[in-house]
Amino acid sequence: MKLISSISFLIITIVLFFAVINPIYGDIQQLRTGVDSYNLALNNSTDLQKTRDSLVDIYKNIKQEDKDKLEHLLPSTIGNIELILEIEKIANLHGMPISDMRFETKQMDSSGTVVTANDPSSNLPYGIFPMQFTTTGNYDTFIAFLKDLEHNLRIIDVKSISFNSTSQTAGGTGPNDIYNYSLKVQTYWLK
Repeated sequence: MKLISSISFLIITIVLFFAVINPIYGDIQQLRTGVDSYNLALNNSTDLQKTRDSLVDIYKNIKQEDKDKLEHLLPSTIGNIELILEIEKIANLHGMPISDMRFETKQMDSSGTVVTANDPSSNLPYGIFPMQFTTTGNYDTFIAFLKDLEHNLRIIDVKSISFNSTSQTAGGTGPNDIYNYSLKVQTYWLK
């Protein structure tokens, strides 16, 4: 009788192990793995919060004047009127009148963001605003104008320059040192 009860006890123990204990143990292992991944995510979240807090502190310590300069350097809107006035102001400082101002018009949505269908630059985090204009002046003045445009706070890339000589000088005699310059430029803004 002892042998039968020992064998039955052993069989019951094996059946209980495979039917109840082993599945529960597997569930516990999965839960431990889940807890480990959640702890890792929690640690990453804590690190991200510390990084965010340090960046917020750094941003708060930036002077308002510097923030305004950064906004002017790469504005959050196109600001084409301000840009045109800025270029015109620089040109007027050198006595070079701006004429034939043209810019590429694209369809805009209600927020003022340019909508482009299959344009690969539409996936960029910044927008590109191309424009072209013509100005007149002598070569040295034009070089000074370009230097001032280069040192301007707003990013303006000169894409192409073409020029031609005007037909006559003011007195009608002598060499002609006045040129018509046609510039293609582009500027950027954050989307």
